[in-house]
Amino acid sequence: MSMKKICPILLQLLTLFCCQVKSGGAHCRNPSSVRKLERGLSLYKLKDLPESFYLMDKLRSKVTVPPQYKDSVYVNLDNENTTCPATLENKLHVCPGYKVMEYDRFRIPSMMLQIHCKCNGCLGSPDKACVRMFYYTRVLRVTGCNKKGVYVYDYFWEKVSNGCVCIKNDRQTMPRG
Repeated sequence: MSMKKICPILLQLLTLFCCQVKSGGAHCRNPSSVRKLERGLSLYKLKDLPESFYLMDKLRSKVTVPPQYKDSVYVNLDNENTTCPATLENKLHVCPGYKVMEYDRFRIPSMMLQIHCKCNGCLGSPDKACVRMFYYTRVLRVTGCNKKGVYVYDYFWEKVSNGCVCIKNDRQTMPRG
C-alpha cells in the first residue's frame, strides 16, 4: 500500500483519537511502566506456547474487560468496495472480504487489521453462509483505573478476523460477523 493511501487513513484515525480523548472525560492516565508492559508482551510470546494453541478456549485466560474500556472504531481501508459481488470473482473467493482498520485506545497495540465479509451467503452455494474466521493474539488491555488515577493493564487474548469462510447454513447456530 502506498504512502498516499496510508496517510489519509492515519489522519482519520488520529482525528478520531483526538476527539475521543477530549470527549472521553477520563480521569485516568497511563502508568509510567507502560513501556515495560509492552516489552513484557513481546517477551511473553517467546516464553509461551505458539499463538495457535490459544485457539483452545481452556488455554486462554478469562480476563474480563469492563465495557467502558472497549472502544473500537473501524475505518474501511482504501475505500474498498464492501458490497457482495453478483458472481464469483476468479472462481476463488466464494466468501470475499474487505479490510478494516480497528482502532481501540484502550488496547496495545491500538490498531489492528480485521477482515469483514462482503456477503451473507456463499457465492454459488445458496445453502451456505459466509462467516469470519478468527485467530487470537496477545494484547495489553486496560481493565480498570486504580485509586491513584492510573490505568490498570492486563494481558488478554484478542480475537482477530483474518478472512471469511463458507459454512453450512444453520440459522440456529450460525455466528455472524
